Formats: sequence, structure tokens, C-alpha cells
Amino acid sequence: MAAPATTLTPSPATGRGVVRGAAQLIFRSFPFPTEPGLRVFGNPDRSSPVFVTCNFDHTVRMVAQVLERMGLDCYLLVAPTGGVNVWCASAGGHFGVDEIEAAIKLSGIDQLVDHHRLVLPRLTAPGVDPKQVRSRTGWRVVFGPIDIDELPTWLDESFPRLVADVVTFPVRRRIEMGIGAGLWPAGLLGIPAALIAGWQAGLLTIGLAYLMSVLFALAYPRLPLAPGLPQALPLGVLLGAAGATTAWATGGGVFDTVFWGITLALMGVLIGLDFPSWSPTDVCKQQLLCFLYPATLAPPGFLPVVNEETCIDGCDICVKVCPKGAMSIQDDNHKATLLDPAGCLSCFACVQQCPVDAIS
Repeated sequence: MAAPATTLTPSPATGRGVVRGAAQLIFRSFPFPTEPGLRVFGNPDRSSPVFVTCNFDHTVRMVAQVLERMGLDCYLLVAPTGGVNVWCASAGGHFGVDEIEAAIKLSGIDQLVDHHRLVLPRLTAPGVDPKQVRSRTGWRVVFGPIDIDELPTWLDESFPRLVADVVTFPVRRRIEMGIGAGLWPAGLLGIPAALIAGWQAGLLTIGLAYLMSVLFALAYPRLPLAPGLPQALPLGVLLGAAGATTAWATGGGVFDTVFWGITLALMGVLIGLDFPSWSPTDVCKQQLLCFLYPATLAPPGFLPVVNEETCIDGCDICVKVCPKGAMSIQDDNHKATLLDPAGCLSCFACVQQCPVDAIS
């Protein structure tokens, strides 16, 4: 039996919603599931679009706000992705054909529309094989824009065509991620600091962890070193030296100097190692993601290789679906190629979306 549809209407912000939003901002690395199934917006008919997203509560609320603001008559399928966001669920093997098939069957959307066309977020491309979706469900996959705020423009100008789109990491998103990323150094260092040096040191450590995390988020795109360990080690050295020097200069003894030097050095290493796994511009490159999500489709450091004999002349699906614009069409033979290996996210999207399996 299909799950009952939920009709959504715009609702004002409440105190409970503010608290929930703040919790999801701070504890962003934890799953925040909402009920999978079908949401109904407005008064859709049998030709209305069907959108699909993950069941990460924050994402569902963002998508709902955009659809409500547009006043669009449509359906929204919320797939059972374990409460994980679109990008991590897709790259981590938790938002793929199985989840889409489950959402279709549980919702009964087959009985509500005639077109059998799903509009998916662009960042599901690493995990969703359209050929498998078509063969197993009879539905065709269309990828929308990366940023949900661009959905109205895409619907007006490009729907249902696939258009090139590149992932970005603007200041507002970086600050949000910085606050979330600060949880780990705050918790891992704040509690021991309180036990070793007192509750005031613990609170100061927690505050510094969030401050340094946000500052690192702001500086992140301009840092000259590669994300991960190359950034983490120098950051640890700089913060450790600053902590020890400040403690000594303000009259602290040997204990304070050593304590704050070690605490801030560890804080810098933790922030530098963890933050790239929060960044949509680097997340799929990180070995940390592959460790946390064993089902990750692409191994760390994966670079796509194009079989030119199989590749279709002039086919640019892989070029358009690449979230960093690293793929290109060669001028001489009109075959796809990896033009920018350094920019490649190792996300697997080009492999999944190639219609003739010419990329591996």
C-alpha cells in the first residue's frame, strides 16, 4: 500500500523551528532524518513535475521553502537516505537506484502522473545511474541545478534539459559549515581541557574551537596548500605557537604555556583535517569520507579515464554533469577527456552518467 501523501502549505517560523535549525547547524555531521514519502504542493495534476530529494530534514525544509515560494503545483518525493544530505548520501552510496525505487513504490506516485519523469538534485549524479533507474522503475531521470535557489530559473529556461553547472562554496555556506565543523574540536578538546585545567579553560577551548573553525572557513578558498594534511599541519603549528606565546606573555607558567600550546595545536590539526570533508568543492577527494562511508563509490584519488573507442563523438553529458567543470570535449576528435585532473573531485558522476559506459 502506498504511503499517504502529505500536503504542504507555507507555515510561519516558530520557536521550535528555530531551535531545530540551530541544532542542525551545530550538529550538522549527524543524520537528521525526516519521514520519507510523498509531499504535495499546491494542486498538482497528472502532468505536474515530480522532484526528488534526500530525507535530511534541513534539505527537505529548504526545498519546501523554494517550492512554496514559487507557488508551483508539484510533487516532492523524499527518498530514504538515512537522514544524510544529498551530496554525502550520493557520494557515500546512500542515495542511489535502490533509494529512488523505494521512494517510488512507497509513495504511489505511479498512479498520480502520466509522464514518469523525476527531477533530481544535480549532486545525486555520483550515486544515481539513470539507465538502472529506467530499467528497474520505468522512470526517466532529469538532473536539475546544483543550488536549490536556481531551481526557478532552470524550470523557466532549461527544463528538462541537462545544463552545465558548477558547485560553489559561498561565504554564507562556509560560515554555516564552519560552525558545524567546530563541533568536533570543541567536544574532543573542550571536555579534556575542563578536566585538566578547570571549567573556565574548557569553556575557552570550546569558544576558540568555534571561532577558529569559522575563521578557517572564511580563509579556506584562499589557502595556498592542498586541503587535508597539507593545510592541517601548518595550521596546527601556527595555532600551537600562538597559544604558547600568548600564555607565556600574559604571565602563565610552564603548565599554561604547554597546555595552551598543545591544545591549540591539536585544534588546528582537527579543523584542518575535518573541514575539507564538509566542503562541496573538496568532499569527494577526502579519504576521511571513504573511511566513514565504506560504500563510497569512488576510491580516494580516483581519476576518470575515457575509452575513446567507445565514447560517442560530441556527447557532452559528462562535461555538463561534472560539478567542477573538469571534463571537456577535445577539439581534434570530439571525444571527452579529463581536462583538469587537479580540479577533479573524484566524485564518480561522469562514470555513472555516461550513456555507453565509456568512462572508468
